[in-house]
Amino acid sequence: MKVLTLEDKVTCVEEENDQSVKTGPTILTKEELNRGCPLGVSRVTDSVFVCGAHSLPGAVRALRPGLVVNAAPELPPPPEDCAPRYYVPLLDTPNSDMHPYMEKVADLIHEVVSRGEMVLVHCVAGVSRSVTLCLAYLVKWEKMTLRDAYHHMKLRRPQIRPNTGFFKQLIKYEERLFTVASVKMVYCEAIDKEIPDVYEPDYSGMTWFRQRYGPIDRS
Repeated sequence: MKVLTLEDKVTCVEEENDQSVKTGPTILTKEELNRGCPLGVSRVTDSVFVCGAHSLPGAVRALRPGLVVNAAPELPPPPEDCAPRYYVPLLDTPNSDMHPYMEKVADLIHEVVSRGEMVLVHCVAGVSRSVTLCLAYLVKWEKMTLRDAYHHMKLRRPQIRPNTGFFKQLIKYEERLFTVASVKMVYCEAIDKEIPDVYEPDYSGMTWFRQRYGPIDRS
């Protein structure tokens, strides 16, 4: 049996101390991830940004994008600001067909970014339509899974919430590109509807309440 010398004991203690201070990867906050962005604007990538209509004028002035993608046909035409625009004439409803625009907008964003310019994508709130288009871009050109793309954007813009119809279309889009889907639709007992499984944490409290106390009586 080996007898530990004082030097051996010191080495063991140092190794234990080294292990105790090891930490996992640093998770940046929303504010850190969006540092330098105009008010109300979120950074999707270094060259792609998303916002709602209220932040649009300041965002265009600050970013001077090479392309603005407008996914809100209900908004009035913007004043002339010399920013090229691409219009997506869809309302934020589950029945709106986003499929024809996912590919087109993803390719347009890639083309503008490849020239070293910035792209700003917006709808009314920067929550559903614009986010759907950004997710399609991340899946196709940044090679993210849909699940990773969603969490990537959720960190930067916590309020994102594409409607369920758009998310179903994103799932099909990912399947078409890569033959497999990373997100699936699941039944949510709390609201008695199908939702993307990445939304489940948002309903965990409601689900627990319903399982414990039953449906809420609205009579």
